Amino acid sequence: MTPKPDTTFEPPGPGTWMLDTQHYPKPMSRFDGRTGPALIASTMTDTSERYGLLGTMSGATVNGFMYMQRGLAGVTPGSTDVPSVDQPEIRERIQRARHVLQTKYWREEYREFHETVKPDSIKRNLALASLDVASMSDDQLIQHVEACRENLVLMRGRHHQFNTCATLPIGLFLADVQDWTGIEPVEVAPIVSSASPISVGVTPQLTMLVEAIRGDDTAQNILSSEAPGDVKFTRLRELSGPVGEAAERYALIDGHWLATGFDLTDLYALELPEILMDRISKWVDSGTPSTVTGIDEEVQEIRIKVPEEHREAFDAGLAEARAHLEIKDERGLYQDMWAKGITRKAALELGFRLQAKGLLNDAEHIFEAEWSEFDAGLDGTGIPADELAERREARMSLSWRDAPPILGPPPSPPELPEGLPEEMMILIRASGITGPLMGMGRPAHADPIELSGMVASRGTYEGTARVAVGDYDFDLIQPGDVLVTSTHSEAYTGVSSRVGAIVTDTGGVLSHLSVISREMGIPSIVACHNATIAIKDGDRILVDAENGIVTILEPAG
Repeated sequence: MTPKPDTTFEPPGPGTWMLDTQHYPKPMSRFDGRTGPALIASTMTDTSERYGLLGTMSGATVNGFMYMQRGLAGVTPGSTDVPSVDQPEIRERIQRARHVLQTKYWREEYREFHETVKPDSIKRNLALASLDVASMSDDQLIQHVEACRENLVLMRGRHHQFNTCATLPIGLFLADVQDWTGIEPVEVAPIVSSASPISVGVTPQLTMLVEAIRGDDTAQNILSSEAPGDVKFTRLRELSGPVGEAAERYALIDGHWLATGFDLTDLYALELPEILMDRISKWVDSGTPSTVTGIDEEVQEIRIKVPEEHREAFDAGLAEARAHLEIKDERGLYQDMWAKGITRKAALELGFRLQAKGLLNDAEHIFEAEWSEFDAGLDGTGIPADELAERREARMSLSWRDAPPILGPPPSPPELPEGLPEEMMILIRASGITGPLMGMGRPAHADPIELSGMVASRGTYEGTARVAVGDYDFDLIQPGDVLVTSTHSEAYTGVSSRVGAIVTDTGGVLSHLSVISREMGIPSIVACHNATIAIKDGDRILVDAENGIVTILEPAG
């Protein structure tokens, strides 16, 4: 289904607006959209200012789709005017840029994230996740949902607060390597991997649980039984001693992380018990790695091309880039992806209660309500059940291909003011390198039905395609299948541990699934624009991630 004939896509303001395709392949649910584009944009603008960059960001939803607009400090959003270096705001950013480079400010934020922000986020999310929503009265549940929403706003802001901290050291390293060797950043970026166990789902909580199970015969018997995944995990949580304690902590943290996307309508890990238990069993059998290895040869192939006088700087730059890469996933998983899972559980419990009273057609429809509708109808009287059902049907029938990739005039590179100092140009260049490598600004639509894209992780693999779009049943994904999807969520960590290769419509070599695939050592092709259209669920496909080509070997059925 395409948008209704009377559906129009008007720019939400002057200037060029670009459709986001990586995060929300379908229109955002209204519940989730309340903490979406505007909050993300304002936080990213604040982060840019903090690093002495000139970029600004505006965000809006148009018919549920997320659109973002890039601009420059010192001029009105959407304007093509060029700011002057003499403007006070630009002068302040120039001074900030000098400070950032002189002090390596990203290291300060790295420490702040690990020593202050992340522990506080864990404390806040853990407190909410620990509450038993099923035992709450209706009034208590309503208050809890409101607390979850407030927490989600905070966590979503914290996620994007550390965007530049997670990526700027990578951009600086890639720029240096390009200057030293002439090798394009897209070819160097993969060696930054091999540093982030969390990208393959290896967390402290999982490591603790795995170690406890390996030392407990009862737990191992539970794991090897024929019981369903949810029963196995419940039995592990009920054990006394280290296994039960570790399983409970794993459930409260990893178990509440969204596992199938970014929206509150996506599932959290505890809703996919077979996949959750698969991951636990995998690491019990093989042991969790403290680091991920496998690309030393690629590092040496590039390092040998670096002039000898720069090799020490190469080693230091690579180490710093890798250290900050971990934040790229952690800032989401420990903050808003966790907060979303917690909020989903709470809102869904209320949805089930309203459905039982005949006030909702389906518990999931609670996420189609605006917050104003939700607040006005917490007793069910103000929630338009049939209209919410229609919203759900209409939203799930659409994808990003139904929305224009650009609203407003065609995009053009912003014209920078003359006279910017070297320090700011260094930061602008580094930021400009990482953006495209994460798929930002990449065309969202492609007319030809072709199956070629960008190699994110090398190798070849043949397997059954699982085209995970919409209300997909993720339990259909069996070990060794090929994940074919649109979104690039770090939430896919659990699902990805089951598959033999990954193909995506969108993204770049530094997008979340690209990093995950390299950490796991499985072939991956991204920006294969028509993958989820041309490939059908159940097709037998060949993923040639040496040449960036996908071939359908045998159609499903």
